[in-house]
Amino acid sequence: MIWLTWRQFRASALAVFGVVGAVAAALASTGPKLYREYADLMDLCGRPPSECYDDFFFSRVGVHSGLILFVVALPVVVGVFWGAPLISREFETGTQDLVWQQSVPRRRWLAVKLGITGLAAIGAAALAVFPVSWWSRPLDVTAILGLDRMSPIVFDARGYVVLGHTAFAFALGAAAGLLIRRAVPAMAVTFAVFVAAQIVMPAMIRPHLVTPVRAETVVTARNVSGIDASVLLVDAGQPGAWILSNEMVDSAGHTVSTMPGWVTECDTPEAPEGEIVQQRCLERLAAEGYRQAVTYHPAERFWLFQAYETAIFGVLGVLLIGFCFLRIRPH
Repeated sequence: MIWLTWRQFRASALAVFGVVGAVAAALASTGPKLYREYADLMDLCGRPPSECYDDFFFSRVGVHSGLILFVVALPVVVGVFWGAPLISREFETGTQDLVWQQSVPRRRWLAVKLGITGLAAIGAAALAVFPVSWWSRPLDVTAILGLDRMSPIVFDARGYVVLGHTAFAFALGAAAGLLIRRAVPAMAVTFAVFVAAQIVMPAMIRPHLVTPVRAETVVTARNVSGIDASVLLVDAGQPGAWILSNEMVDSAGHTVSTMPGWVTECDTPEAPEGEIVQQRCLERLAAEGYRQAVTYHPAERFWLFQAYETAIFGVLGVLLIGFCFLRIRPH
């Protein structure tokens, strides 16, 4: 039974592991040089955010983005091309009857197929994400806002949460294949449901796993980063944090969508003589009760969110596997 499962699975397994292994080898060979350049950058710029990070990050932003897509796509590949056809193709071709007629219990047949392929899926995910997370660490530290590791798209490609996503995708594909019993429709359903789950999690569930932090601060010349449509753009001052909202509020604590026309004078001056005008504007802003309200999850919550989300997807995967065993009658 194990040999039969391996023969059916080996071509796709070797293809995926070949690609993942090649990427891991490339990262292992180039990582030490990247870390040396990162250490030199820290000696030059220091630890706080600095404009001199930009050249270091943007010169590698293409590789950074490519690796994110590579890791994020892996659970999709596992669910669609490994999980969904695993059982559905057997029913399409009728080959499951050949095994069941050889005195192999149905649930043992299912356990072997799910066990071998599932372990291979988790192994492929680990081989992909851990080298990528290690190699990308210097870029995550120096990334611009929205591309650090707490941001939703990068979070999904770092740490061990990818293992939970992969386990869920595989179990989802197997369950869809068992229910639909046709490979192509099962693959389509697996893709649609998994993508929907990946959208719902960061948009509706992940922000509320832990109560976010809310802080209000006075707008100063140091944290003003620009102005857009008469609305001041203010730096949240939380490096690496996941910013949920960053908005101006009035003295009553209500969000301000449109600022008074004079607020344009608070923008960063282009000439030194404009600093006096800016300072007066900022003093007036504070006197009238305007301040910046930021809601965020700090960077140190990264591993806590990783643990919670991995557990959620892991439990969902176990429930789907349990459903498969209940669906397959012993006789």
